[in-house]
Amino acid sequence: MYPWLESSFDSLIARYKIAKLHHGLLFMGVADAGKTQLCQEIAKSLLCKTIAGTRKAAAETQSSGLFEIEDIALQAPDDKLEACGVCKSCLLIDAGSHPDLHIITTEKSQIGIDIIRQTISKVTQTAQLSGNKVVIIPQIELMSESASNALLKTLEEPTPNTYLLMTTNESQRLLPTILSRCEKQTIALPSFEQSCDWLATLDVSIPSRAALLAHGSSPITYKKELEDAESIGFDDFLETLQGLLEGSETANRAALKWQTEAPKVVKWLAQHWLERYKSTQNISAYDNYQACLVASKRMSHPGLNKSLILTPLFDQLRTTKVASFN
Repeated sequence: MYPWLESSFDSLIARYKIAKLHHGLLFMGVADAGKTQLCQEIAKSLLCKTIAGTRKAAAETQSSGLFEIEDIALQAPDDKLEACGVCKSCLLIDAGSHPDLHIITTEKSQIGIDIIRQTISKVTQTAQLSGNKVVIIPQIELMSESASNALLKTLEEPTPNTYLLMTTNESQRLLPTILSRCEKQTIALPSFEQSCDWLATLDVSIPSRAALLAHGSSPITYKKELEDAESIGFDDFLETLQGLLEGSETANRAALKWQTEAPKVVKWLAQHWLERYKSTQNISAYDNYQACLVASKRMSHPGLNKSLILTPLFDQLRTTKVASFN
């Protein structure tokens, strides 16, 4: 589990063990914050037979009135929150064949009503392993309106021992009724120091603040790029930027060089101008940020010459300093 997720995980599973966990959890935040992995780790604990045993004992103790929910924080350090990894349920999850764990994925741009209905039909039945049933839906903002309405009924009238774990990068796209039926949890990105500590454990080169910022401040995104052998990295971009500022590189040549990586470059530039605007309140920086957003939308249209989109953005960089990216 990503270390910056541990406090959220511990809090939620502690509540589950005393039957205080909401049946519909919506994890909100930017992409590559670790939301889906958090859902997977929670699902493992919800389905783990070892956790189920300690939960039953805790529930019986609670029913006797011996402690309140706050007492969970005072339990012994060895109180089990993470899945044991060795029970039948855990082994089935590791094998990708647990009959009561349903993960909704789609290769399309939208999650349709059919897959939602099929999943709901499964969780309305008795759990095959006589325990909980868990549904994970990453990026629920991709659901069609009809799919959202189908899911809404389950959120309003959940079947016993059923948990819906959902993520979204764009909560503003969700139906208000969906939002109102979920317990919302915001998952923040780790600090720069936390990111570097985690990357160090993986033997990955430590980024500069600027490099991490260019990757949306996400160490997960940064690591993915390092693993992509065909990807041109941020350090190469800095060299291009240096050439632009020194006059040894033109905007046209830079645009031609980077056109195959155009979406990434636009993202880097947008992040740069946004951070500059936040720190200086300079209206030109905000205008440049908006220009990047417009360019990003244009990128989605097939057949457009991406170098022509990049050229004016590189021209704008001539008024800034390379140090602002370092």
